[in-house]
Amino acid sequence: MKVTFEDGSTLTFTSGDGREDIEDETDVINVTYWLSAFAAPRIYQTFSRVPPREHILRLLDVYLSYVKKGAHYAAPQFRPVHYERRLPLATRLRELFEQWTQPELPQEIVDISRALIEHEGIKAPACGWDAYEDPEAGGIKLEDSLLWPEGVPAILKGQWPPKQSKR
Repeated sequence: MKVTFEDGSTLTFTSGDGREDIEDETDVINVTYWLSAFAAPRIYQTFSRVPPREHILRLLDVYLSYVKKGAHYAAPQFRPVHYERRLPLATRLRELFEQWTQPELPQEIVDISRALIEHEGIKAPACGWDAYEDPEAGGIKLEDSLLWPEGVPAILKGQWPPKQSKR
């Protein structure tokens, strides 16, 4: 990741082995959050709005670039993780979103989203995706913690980070 300061000087953050492949880490995390929304139709159906197709396609383009590099950021929650299965799934997911008729969430989008989460090394919820309820971290609904074109609503509303309770 590269940060450019007002005076034009830069500071570059690299992974432990010196590669700059962490540049898109935040966007990849945001894609993963969106995948979890698409993987849980009960939660997605509670959203007050539908994400613009162009926004999801941009995030999927970032994700495809990340996958093509063979990168993976999160420590896996189980092994083995089949990272090699991500590219064909992500490519197909992008094709589906190119043809997406909003606001419907076709089963193939749900299934691929679930598979991609698994192939990132992230466990499915213990109750299963179909029974999964909105996690509401710190009282913030998943919808407000996702990256939308204008930003993350919880941040824009001053709700993030959640206030720590005093003990």
